[in-house]
Amino acid sequence: MNAIYKHDPKAAPPLSIDLRMTENTGRMDVGEGMLWRNKVEPTPFRIYVADPVTGQVALQARLLIGGRSALVAVRLKVDRGHISEIEQLYDRAINDAAIPLLTTPRPGLVTDIPTAERTSREVLAYAANSYFDALEGDDGEIAAFADDCVRHENGYQTVNNPPPGGRMMPAPFLPDSKTPQGQEQLKTSMLTCAQQIDKKLFSYMKHIRPRHALIIDQQKGVATIFCLFVHDGTRRGAAPDAPPGMLMNAMIVESFGIRGGKIHEVEAMPFVTVPYGLGDGWTEGSGR
Repeated sequence: MNAIYKHDPKAAPPLSIDLRMTENTGRMDVGEGMLWRNKVEPTPFRIYVADPVTGQVALQARLLIGGRSALVAVRLKVDRGHISEIEQLYDRAINDAAIPLLTTPRPGLVTDIPTAERTSREVLAYAANSYFDALEGDDGEIAAFADDCVRHENGYQTVNNPPPGGRMMPAPFLPDSKTPQGQEQLKTSMLTCAQQIDKKLFSYMKHIRPRHALIIDQQKGVATIFCLFVHDGTRRGAAPDAPPGMLMNAMIVESFGIRGGKIHEVEAMPFVTVPYGLGDGWTEGSGR
């Protein structure tokens, strides 16, 4: 990241001769793309996840790109002291209303856990994947949610909001409590993570795969997944003649603060939308 801030690829750690790099799923070389060629500055909002077992490290951050807030995720894979994979994702459509929750990361995502209290890699992986399995299955019981689990999406708290509660994602506006639609949105924003899934609010998601990168940080109790959300225009349980729904794909990075085998924090960002049928840039045949 320091090399990006200085616009100096030579300042980066050693690169493998067969390095693969993508930005917003597109293949390119180090030195190309938005992050390398624009003015990029750090902010205090940074979540690092390091996995020495798989040789991967990831960063979720709010950066200033050209002086404007953007949400960025970067994943590196290191092989024998050389970077062999670089994956960069960014979203510049960030409203100022999101900044309060994008100023300081929640402690559960950045604080070291005492050695004796750390969770095994297997449980961290299971808990993180259970979240996506629940979304695909429209069943909140599948996920390893703690009762106090709170999900942030692009800087908005989308669950467990106190009355009158919540914002409608991804727009920054507050729902209008004077309209039936607004009243329903406010009710939804006050539900728990499991309750929202049980209401089948996410049945438009055909599947959330491939989950091509899982980074597990036992020291912090955090698991981060780079995954592709596929929306093929259908909705589970909809009538056969229902009009087409959301038809697009989205690359999203999600970090889970996991303690005692339960998910307490979900940090989902950035959201990078691509046309339906396009994959994640890493997995052949993904995207549909």
